[in-house]
Amino acid sequence: MQYLDWIAFVFFMIAWIGIEPMMAIGWPRRTNSLLLDMARVRKAWMREVLTRDNNFIGDAAILGHTINSASFFGSANLIVIVGMSSALFTEPTHGVEAGIIAKFAAAGPIWLFQCKVVLVMATLMRGLSDFIWAVRQINYSLAAIGASPSREEQRDIEAWTEALTLVVNPALRSFSVGVRSYYFTVAAALWFLGPVAFIVATLCAVGLLVWRQSWSDTAKGVMAIRKLLDNDVPPASVVSKSKTGEQLQLNKGKRK
Repeated sequence: MQYLDWIAFVFFMIAWIGIEPMMAIGWPRRTNSLLLDMARVRKAWMREVLTRDNNFIGDAAILGHTINSASFFGSANLIVIVGMSSALFTEPTHGVEAGIIAKFAAAGPIWLFQCKVVLVMATLMRGLSDFIWAVRQINYSLAAIGASPSREEQRDIEAWTEALTLVVNPALRSFSVGVRSYYFTVAAALWFLGPVAFIVATLCAVGLLVWRQSWSDTAKGVMAIRKLLDNDVPPASVVSKSKTGEQLQLNKGKRK
């Protein structure tokens, strides 16, 4: 059955390596993709940073929370990687203490078992590198926001908005890529149960990611926010307040 293992492995590599570039261009939907909509929302966020009163405490808190989350996930990845690396230097069929490892290795040669371990470690390492890079980029984003000019200074709002967006977007996207790597870590771990389980798990990982990026409630909500930003449609509360103010003015005019 090793040929089926290799088929499953090739299928996994195509899905794992190819899904991020495909999502970056809006696949499976050219429009209304969570990844693309969030880029637009972050641009609006950076514009608000430049136009509101010079108080970056809230923005710094949001980015600081993301740094803490990325650091936590990166540390967890590193611990699991170190723990799994011991399996590469253990004889799976040696001694009673091997236990579960011996049971997995019995399904095939030792080198195949080691390939499965390496694949799980590789998905975790990719996530670790993305989390580390996200932390670095978010620190750059904080410095860029802090260096942005105040409202009293002469400045080009559009140019500054574009510049800040170019720093913030990749930072938060790297964090998202690191989180998405866990889907493929789970799929790779199920290779221990056999190639069929591996293929099914890979399909489920891709399907779940695609659904959450395009058709989940969160994706629909972000899409609605993006449409509001594109159309500059005022919220319903603002519209109702303006209508109420106009009505009051009309009533005053009638009384006069």
